[in-house]
Amino acid sequence: MRFRKGWVVIACMLTVLLAGCQADSTNSSKEVGQMDQAEEKQLKEQAIQYIQKKYNKEFEVIEVDKGRVTGTIYIDGVVKDGEDTSISIIWKKNDSIDDTYVSTLWTEELKPEITSILNKHFEVRRVQSITYSNGTKKSDYTGDVPSVFKVLENGGDSDYTLESTIRIYENGGQYETGLRELLKEIQSMNFNKFLIEIFVADDKLKSAPKNIEESNYTLYRYNINIDDIQKVDINNLDLDQYKTVIKH
Repeated sequence: MRFRKGWVVIACMLTVLLAGCQADSTNSSKEVGQMDQAEEKQLKEQAIQYIQKKYNKEFEVIEVDKGRVTGTIYIDGVVKDGEDTSISIIWKKNDSIDDTYVSTLWTEELKPEITSILNKHFEVRRVQSITYSNGTKKSDYTGDVPSVFKVLENGGDSDYTLESTIRIYENGGQYETGLRELLKEIQSMNFNKFLIEIFVADDKLKSAPKNIEESNYTLYRYNINIDDIQKVDINNLDLDQYKTVIKH
C-alpha cells in the first residue's frame, strides 16, 4: 500500500514538472517567433511613422513577420508615392532599423536601361536578374529620393552594387568583345561596385527543342566581381581570371 502511494506522489510530481516545461517552451516560442495583436498594432504604427518621417510619404502595412531565430522583424508594405512601391522595413533586435525603399526605386529605374545595354553588347537569351543595392549598409537618403541617373551623373554612390545574372549565346565567338564593351559602358556611367554572372551558351541552343535542358549547352561561366570599376584598366583587364570552362 505504501509502495502504491509512493508511485502516486512521484507521478503527480512528474505531471507538474512536465506541465511547467511545456509552459516554458510555449512562452519561449512566443517571445522569439510570435507577437500578440497589441504588439503587432504598435509595430504597424511605428512603421507608418518611420516612413512618414524619413520620406514624408504614407505607408500601407501589408504584413508583419518576426523571425523565430533572430527576432528580426520584417514589415512589408507599400509606399504611397504614386507608384505604390513595395518595400520591406527591417527591424533588428538591437533596435537598428532600415528599409529597402531606395534600393527598390533605383533597381526599378535601372532595369530597362541595363537590359537595353546588355542587349546592345550581347545576343541575350535571358536576363535573369538586375539589382542595385547597398546590401546591409544603412541608407542615408531621406525626403524625396533623387533619380539614380542624377546620382550617377554626380559621380555615383560607392555604397551601391550593380548586380546582374544573364544567359547569352556565344554569338560566333563575339561575346567576349561585347563583354569588354559592356564593362566600359558601366564604367562610363559612374557605377562603382559591379557584379555580373554570365552563362555563355553554344549557338546550337538557338535551334534546340524548347524542352531541352539548356545547361547541356553551357560553354562558359563568368563571375565578374569588381570592387570599383572606376579604377580598372578595362582594355588590359584579363577576362580569363573570371572564366570557368563548363564544356569544351
